[in-house]
Amino acid sequence: MKKYLLSILLISILSLVSAEDFNTGIIYKLYSDQQISNDSLFTILSNWQDYSQPPETDVFLLEYNQINDTLAAPYVVYIPKDYECNNRTPLVIYLHGGVSTKDFHETPIEYAEQNYFTEYAKRNNWIVVYPMGNKDTAWWNLTGINNLKTQIRKLKSHYNIDDNRIYISGFSDGGSGSYHLALNAPDDFAAFYPLNGMISVGSAVTQIPVYLPNLRNRFVYAVNTDEDGLYPAKAMRNFIKLSLEADANLLYKEYWGFGHTFEYAAEELPILFENMKTKTRNIFSPEIYWETSMLEYGKCDWLQITVIDTLLAPKEWQIEYNMEIADERVSFGFYNDREYEDYGTRISKIAQGSAADSMGLKENDIIIKMDGTEAENIGKLIELRSTKKRGDKFTLTVLRSDKEMQLQGQFPEVVFYDALNYTKLSGAVKAAYYGNHFDIKSSRVSQIVIYVHPQMINLDIPIVVTINGKEVFNKVVEIDRDFMIENFKENLDKKVLWVNKIILNTN
Repeated sequence: MKKYLLSILLISILSLVSAEDFNTGIIYKLYSDQQISNDSLFTILSNWQDYSQPPETDVFLLEYNQINDTLAAPYVVYIPKDYECNNRTPLVIYLHGGVSTKDFHETPIEYAEQNYFTEYAKRNNWIVVYPMGNKDTAWWNLTGINNLKTQIRKLKSHYNIDDNRIYISGFSDGGSGSYHLALNAPDDFAAFYPLNGMISVGSAVTQIPVYLPNLRNRFVYAVNTDEDGLYPAKAMRNFIKLSLEADANLLYKEYWGFGHTFEYAAEELPILFENMKTKTRNIFSPEIYWETSMLEYGKCDWLQITVIDTLLAPKEWQIEYNMEIADERVSFGFYNDREYEDYGTRISKIAQGSAADSMGLKENDIIIKMDGTEAENIGKLIELRSTKKRGDKFTLTVLRSDKEMQLQGQFPEVVFYDALNYTKLSGAVKAAYYGNHFDIKSSRVSQIVIYVHPQMINLDIPIVVTINGKEVFNKVVEIDRDFMIENFKENLDKKVLWVNKIILNTN
């Protein structure tokens, strides 16, 4: 009888609300209605299913996320033809490459319409979103990551998104960004699919360390190609091997005969989407390893690091996974003037200490030959450069003030450096739970938070927490109505509606 009455209450309340009510007064009304018990409120929010059918489907919608007074980040949402608001729908997020530019993509809808992922989203009746990034909203800085999170929550407020089936992929910088999110902010996602990316890019750009054992917490499906001039498979294999040594949950695949291009999409995307169908988010995993040097990246699923103490010695199990890699990239060390359309390549800027700088190349020089071979444009110049390796000598014939001159140069020798940046000290936690018992081991961490959900434990009996071999908590934990409501309003995550949290010192 009690379950029957609860079902009646649930149906009557959901019939009164719509997606637009998420950010208005309906949450407060539910919270304030004392006739609704904490258990019933949890059930109502966890089963939220009342959404309005959009006026059109099979459409591309250009939306904006207002980040601050001067910055609005565009993103394109594709709503599939057979989208039905009563059915939970998977969401795919595709991150584009070239994210370090000043301006956003000029034609975002056209970009989305022509993207390979759209075709497969249509076939599977999935929603796909194309965030547009620039240097201020790069996939690996805090602003960019928070921008992506906000876009997800905006979508959840209007569409019936399956919380446990949100996937993220991308090519080049988008692939590197997918790695960076898996390493730092995996909570929203079921799995990650980086294409022609590199694990270390986000860390190299931001100088924020990343920790390969964090890849244990989500499935990563990575693809690289052998002739990629930026992130060749040969170099990527070493990262993959190191990641697997760190117990990463990772599948790695290669295509040969392709450069830094997504020309293998027609062959790979059917396989990739089929793989997505097998992956659902398990945010209640009984084991978590999480490591970070920044509290902004301190949370993974039900565990959060809230205080790092770098004065403490690391435990023996906090292993630094790193390797020395060779920088074999061949670069002149200049920026070309992209607006220049005449013969040759005009120089707009010289990188200090580069081969171009050492040989005396100057701004506004126009390169017309390399090693005596005509170089009619930047494309031809890059083609000629591709025959060289580190340490090779070369000549450039340039026009300077309408006078032709030849400059002698040499590419720098191969240099070796650490693959991952560990300039900041980190804290790490190994955590597991079974029944109502949590076993926590910490390294250079002095405070943590455990988030509680009825699917994880039995709220009718005590939760027991042991940290570093010492029992520090043994109590019954009830639903905190205020915390639950605020959590729902913040994350709009029906499947992970935390009902309380336990804050614990580790020493």
